Amino acid sequence: SDTTMRISRLILPLTGYTLLLILFVQLPFHLYTPTRRFDLPNLLWMTHLILLYIHEAGHLFFSVFGRTLNILGGSLMQVLTPAVWYVVALREGSALANVAIFFTGVSVVDVSLYMKDAALLQLPLIGGLSKSHHDWMNLFHQLDLVNESYLIGEVFFWAGMLLAGTGLVRGILAAFRDARSAAA
Repeated sequence: SDTTMRISRLILPLTGYTLLLILFVQLPFHLYTPTRRFDLPNLLWMTHLILLYIHEAGHLFFSVFGRTLNILGGSLMQVLTPAVWYVVALREGSALANVAIFFTGVSVVDVSLYMKDAALLQLPLIGGLSKSHHDWMNLFHQLDLVNESYLIGEVFFWAGMLLAGTGLVRGILAAFRDARSAAA
């Protein structure tokens, strides 16, 4: 029947978007204020680790472009990777474009925490690196913006939340539209 088909077409996408909603709700509680004890719930921790690997690859990739891009390269790659996924998915007409924009937002939120930490120096760095390796502290220091780092991070946090929320809402609405059109 139409109802059974509509429900079966909704189960998988809505299960996925439920996981994204859980992740979205965790962002302001765990990635808002830098702390020494970087203790994240499992789903957010896994997401952060994936972003961290992309971030570190960005340093390697951008290192050939000089010191400033080497410093910025980690965060740049971290945000550009899901943003490029979004562009490709959009061009291909894929429903995953909404998931990609969600993860672009999550990545921006993740970077915003690092930005906010530039003056505080609370977050643990990979491998116990000294605080002199803090990307955003170094970049904001070069730009004489260390004192504004928290405010800049705040702007990026809310921009990331807006992007992630947009991807989430658009994805859920698209899942209902797809289920409705499949039943027709």
